[in-house]
Amino acid sequence: MSRKREYFRPAYLLIFFVSICTIFAETVPDAAPLRKETVPAVQPQTAGRNIIHTVKPSESLFKIARAYGVSYPAIARANGIDNPHLIFAEQKLIVPLKIIIPQAMESGILINLPEFRLYLFKNGELAGIYPVCIGLVTWQTPLGTFSVINKIKDPAWYMPPGMAERENIKREIIPPGPDNPLGDRWIGTTIKHTGIHGTNMPMSIGKSLSHGCVRLYPEDIQKVFEEVEVGNPGIFLYEPVKVCTEGEEVLIEVHPDVYSLVPDIEKLAIEKLQEKNMLQKIHAGKMLEALQKSSGIPVPIGK
Repeated sequence: MSRKREYFRPAYLLIFFVSICTIFAETVPDAAPLRKETVPAVQPQTAGRNIIHTVKPSESLFKIARAYGVSYPAIARANGIDNPHLIFAEQKLIVPLKIIIPQAMESGILINLPEFRLYLFKNGELAGIYPVCIGLVTWQTPLGTFSVINKIKDPAWYMPPGMAERENIKREIIPPGPDNPLGDRWIGTTIKHTGIHGTNMPMSIGKSLSHGCVRLYPEDIQKVFEEVEVGNPGIFLYEPVKVCTEGEEVLIEVHPDVYSLVPDIEKLAIEKLQEKNMLQKIHAGKMLEALQKSSGIPVPIGK
């Protein structure tokens, strides 16, 4: 995640440099619990803070999630809620705003499919984190790298010929407006028929319900649309398990293997911990519990 740097200087200069860096690091404030924040990519591997929300009378999980800029399935997973309709007044809910950053980019878009999140980077900084809807299990969002090829306001939706054939229906063309499934913003990519856009179905955010494209809340796509530039790179990533250290503690963040691409989630977690020389620092029982719960929030698993 952090950039590696080499310093070919005399020892006394190196000591001076380390001292200055230590002073600087101690003055960096904690990441604020905002979904659009500026976090230098070379800084801590986590961003944000979880919030405890007290449910008000007549509040729905979707209304709470929208207010905090997260998806309601994410809140449900963080709180072990099986039925999102069964919440009650005065109930305390964790709003999952703390995350482990999957990896850094100089500028561009990173979408980690299992966690249903889009990360926006600009000038070496994390400029925003947004919840998304991804492709159906039967029509998966493709993995790999891409580039932004266009940006269109108020797009018309042209049903791809392949979709019409696969669904055995007449090909549709839907003009801009409230019935348009693309919403009012489209960001095209070099992956055919796979774009990033708004939606007229905001309750789909946090789920796998699209035909391969990535949907954002209407208010979020407008922000991403303004920040992204044609030519920016992007990555569709698949990492249901993320690990990092925070001080002396080892954290793990686990999300459901939505596309069933990981045959052994425990083996994957162990491999990631080994890659970062963390395996000897963890408590096996805590790790297994985190893998089983798949809460989507970073939890400590140190000894």
